[in-house]
Amino acid sequence: MREQLPPQTVVIFGASGDLTKRKLLPALFQLHDQGLLPAEFAIVGYARTPMTDEEFRDVARKAAAEFCSNPPGDDRWRRFAGHLSYVAGEYGAPWAMAHLADYLKAVEAPMREPPGRFFYAATPPGAYPDVVRRLGEAGLARGARIVFEKPFGHDAASARELNDCIHEVFDESQVFRIDHYLGKETVQNILAFRFANGLFEPVWNRRYIDHVQITVAEDIGIEGRGAFFEQTGTIRDMVTTHLFQVLTFLAMEPPVSFDPDRLRDETVKVLRSMMACDPSRVVRAQYTGYREEEGVSRGSQVETFAALEVAIDNWRWAGVPFFLRTGKRLARKASEVTLKFRSVPFNVFRETDMGLPRRDHLTFRIQPNEGISLAVNAKKPGPGLELGRVELDFDYDTEFRTPILDAYELLLLEAMEGDHTLFLRQDGVERAWEVLAPVLENPTRIVSYEPGTWGPPEADALLAPRRWHLWKG
Repeated sequence: MREQLPPQTVVIFGASGDLTKRKLLPALFQLHDQGLLPAEFAIVGYARTPMTDEEFRDVARKAAAEFCSNPPGDDRWRRFAGHLSYVAGEYGAPWAMAHLADYLKAVEAPMREPPGRFFYAATPPGAYPDVVRRLGEAGLARGARIVFEKPFGHDAASARELNDCIHEVFDESQVFRIDHYLGKETVQNILAFRFANGLFEPVWNRRYIDHVQITVAEDIGIEGRGAFFEQTGTIRDMVTTHLFQVLTFLAMEPPVSFDPDRLRDETVKVLRSMMACDPSRVVRAQYTGYREEEGVSRGSQVETFAALEVAIDNWRWAGVPFFLRTGKRLARKASEVTLKFRSVPFNVFRETDMGLPRRDHLTFRIQPNEGISLAVNAKKPGPGLELGRVELDFDYDTEFRTPILDAYELLLLEAMEGDHTLFLRQDGVERAWEVLAPVLENPTRIVSYEPGTWGPPEADALLAPRRWHLWKG
């Protein structure tokens, strides 16, 4: 049972943007609806767009109606809407947030005790330095917490520069670098599965695992974010964040405890053990039609799909390849992790009609159809010895019959409580960029793929003679 939070003031920078509408406002409404926000709280939107409080509340209600799993009725919405207000303002000009400081004092005056202040930078990453400087000038950083969205920088040098800028105003203990994948129940369950069960830990190493696959596939395109995507591409947007963070949960050593820094110590050790990516083991591709999207250059060389092999140079994982792929406009939406085990050392069934056994594999389905499956070989009923595949399957919805908390709901709550467990640390962010530096500095040529497929043939060749796995349930 969580303790009730003290009073909170939440300020969302970039409050007129897509992230605020699709994720933050719906998540905050659902936290309030579940009684997880404190009795006294204020949510203040801040952006350049002129807007009244009522207009902001109208935007928020439409967002909650569209994106909440339990859309608000009139009474439930009324109880939440009274906590919403809006301030228009700039980021770039010196002292541009002086009026915000005065406004927050007025908003917080009726609260029975000084609230915790929580800032969320839902702006384009290029605005982060200005947001930080303005908060420092206005004296708003003292005792506050601040959340930054991905991508955090665009390479190792820019990530270090941004960290230096932030630390001029905020202590590292105040900083929360969010990767919403770490807020997913199914990603966290990798840790529970590994460290709470004695069955799998003895085989979680190079002696028994042949290779690991991580897939994050989207069936949608860039959804009107052409200008943003042209600056990032799939590798910067997805690999250094979602895929690498899931990889660290898979490959880390058992932490001494689940204290936030002990857990993050182990994930950073994985990143430090990763060898710099070899550009020859990277496939960059672009779906047909991408260059006709709004905001995209007609000669764009930005990848919408990436597949790569990475290696972890330590005792547990030496010689085990990790294959990662992610992309837009693929066959279907799917996020999965699969560990393929080594074949049996001696096939005693080689003289029978059952053929060579296929590899056993363990799959974590992150989304959708959240669950875990273990595929093994078993004898089919009937005379003779004929092998069949058996799926031992665990399904979240069937087993627990309870809604899975949205990743943003969980991470917003954790940040308000000051818990860094599921947030990225400075050294981890910088090391992830270092691992990908050869790929970013010497990118391979772009190949093409058709929308609705699983990417280009070159991605299949990357694994050969192995094959990509996807759960077919």
